[in-house]
Amino acid sequence: MPENISGSEFRRLLMAASSTLGRYQGPELFQALTVDLNTPQNIVLPRQLNINRPLHSIWLALTFRVTVTDAPYADVAAEAPQSILQQIQLRGIHRSYGSLIPIDMTGATAYSYPRLFGVPGGETYISVNGGALTRVVPGTVPFVSGFDGTVATHDVVMIVPVYMPPLMGLGQPVKRQQTSYLLMPEDWTDTLQLELRFGDASGLGDATGATVVFSSFGLAEGLPQLQVMLNHGILGAFQRGMRSGVVIRNERQLPAGNVTALATASRLTALQKRITTCILVKSGLIEDTGMTAGVQVFSDLSDAMLERTQIEVDNKPLRQNDNNRLQRAYNDTLLGPEPMEGYLPITFIEGQNPLLAYRGDGLSGGSTFELISDIVLANAANRVNYLQEQVIGGPFPTLRT
Repeated sequence: MPENISGSEFRRLLMAASSTLGRYQGPELFQALTVDLNTPQNIVLPRQLNINRPLHSIWLALTFRVTVTDAPYADVAAEAPQSILQQIQLRGIHRSYGSLIPIDMTGATAYSYPRLFGVPGGETYISVNGGALTRVVPGTVPFVSGFDGTVATHDVVMIVPVYMPPLMGLGQPVKRQQTSYLLMPEDWTDTLQLELRFGDASGLGDATGATVVFSSFGLAEGLPQLQVMLNHGILGAFQRGMRSGVVIRNERQLPAGNVTALATASRLTALQKRITTCILVKSGLIEDTGMTAGVQVFSDLSDAMLERTQIEVDNKPLRQNDNNRLQRAYNDTLLGPEPMEGYLPITFIEGQNPLLAYRGDGLSGGSTFELISDIVLANAANRVNYLQEQVIGGPFPTLRT
């Protein structure tokens, strides 16, 4: 909120905050297009995102038929069918912070990520051989694919939400805490570009021996359909008083050599020294057979690979963790989700306020900020993805002048 305003202006903004925060327009169609999933596709939307209002989330709806003949899939990916969406990237130029990539995640992680915070994530519905369109049970323990890879026609409806603000649970108070992190029109003008990368048949697993054809939903011809929808916030007069920030979610995979052998207190990676709301650690076995070049999926997700996973600053844990499953149960108790195999969130904002984030931006240049874990299950196919959710700007007090 501006530092120097009149009493009447303050009262006006206070009333606006009370009456409008946490209201959304609802998903509106921005772009509809076809996607040929029979070969890997890289799609850059032909126009920049329209954010003439604050952007809360992007919603993706993909509908298709996948016909499997000759033989079933040799091995179905753990996160099929959502793993067909290999990458979601949102980039743009912020008026204060320059070129940024707020979102760079696999589709599978974007699909499941909200559920770690008690927020409904992606939804999938599948009809096999013309049967009833049935909702796929969300990932739990074990994490079972919604697509079974059998010889059949599989009609799929897949919905993936991509949220801009930090996720902290549900409820109107939480929505109000998120408002500073909507993407504001005046910050991005017309620079936000959405890019989506799709796999082919191998995006669903190892299709060795099978013949796989993608077509339009419910039909043996045509192409899969993709809709991109935008959900805007309605802030009213309060929009002009916001100190807006940007949440950055960039998912990365650790080099294979970092996680394949047994190790104690192994330094998996250095973290960026920024305001950090959450670290997600995702562990499993990579599919190493039948993959098209550039396509990557997990054959299985695993809770057994890592233990004592924690964040250390200058070789001291920020929070002691001696049991990964117990740590996840603690998070579930505070935020309300069901556990998901292979997904371990380490959050600093379980108190449902972004200002509780860890101030990594306050660390000195010589300090270390690292992700540490024991590797308790050795396997050449071990892989670990990590996502550091960071905040730039917003209502945080300045630590340095």
